[in-house]
Amino acid sequence: MNKIAAVVFDMDGLLMDSEWLGIEAIHVCAGMQGMSVPQDVCKLCIGINTRASSALLKDHCPALDTERLFRDFAVYMHNKAAKGEIPVKKGARELMQYLQERNIPAAVASSSRMETIELYLGGVGLTKYFQVLLSASGMPSKPAPDVFLLAAEKLGVRPEECLVLEDSYNGVKAGRAAGMQVCMVPDVLPYVEELSPFVDHVLPDLTKVMELMEK
Repeated sequence: MNKIAAVVFDMDGLLMDSEWLGIEAIHVCAGMQGMSVPQDVCKLCIGINTRASSALLKDHCPALDTERLFRDFAVYMHNKAAKGEIPVKKGARELMQYLQERNIPAAVASSSRMETIELYLGGVGLTKYFQVLLSASGMPSKPAPDVFLLAAEKLGVRPEECLVLEDSYNGVKAGRAAGMQVCMVPDVLPYVEELSPFVDHVLPDLTKVMELMEK
């Protein structure tokens, strides 16, 4: 693989095992309004920000109050995080230590809100490993490359020197649009051949990223 000067991480489903819980949260919070959102529709929200998710959910369920839903969603997920019920993904700590020992800078570029990023990562002691934390909630949602390009700028490296680690379809497309090297670590969404133009590597978990970087 090409030289890697920095690594850019997604958070949900990549660093934190939160995607299935997020799908559950949408079901629960829609139910509080007496409505139901199919699981397949919930999965379409993976890897996009709240604004894009709200528009998508409105398309499928026009009567849904999405502002209320995402307020309730935040409370639900934050309560889970406060109770330690959102675990770190396999290999995340080891990979962060590996990068730190080699002075390879790292950024989080997530579709979640900044308060959620800080809560999740701070709660499990991962914040200290990142030089940059970015939320895409106030910018164009993935698959737009904006949040990844900003991460490279803040890390002081060229996009092509960055390795993006993502679990979502929108995320890997954003990484490719940013001109970065892209590694998919599937979570809720499996790798499919249609993603081959956007993905350089597919790995089962984060422990394999260290092996990849040694090549």
